[in-house]
Amino acid sequence: MFGIGTPELLVILLVALIVLGPKRLPGVARAIGRGMRELRRAMHSFEDFVDEQPSEPRSDPSANPSVPPLENDEPSAEAKEDEAADKGKP
Repeated sequence: MFGIGTPELLVILLVALIVLGPKRLPGVARAIGRGMRELRRAMHSFEDFVDEQPSEPRSDPSANPSVPPLENDEPSAEAKEDEAADKGKP
């Protein structure tokens, strides 16, 4: 648990009890617990999202018509045809 041993944990709890007092300490502990639970849920949700993504290798950008070619790349024949067809439209 973060490299904290039992003696260190007892000192931290004692200081928290002195600083916060016996009335506020349970509420603060509950709030920290809720925050940790939400963080854990968010991490699991993110891990699930990443695991669901396909692990296919990236394709050549010129093979994907939705990705425009880079400036110094030659446009494909299909892109040239589309460009020519677009010029003919009013």
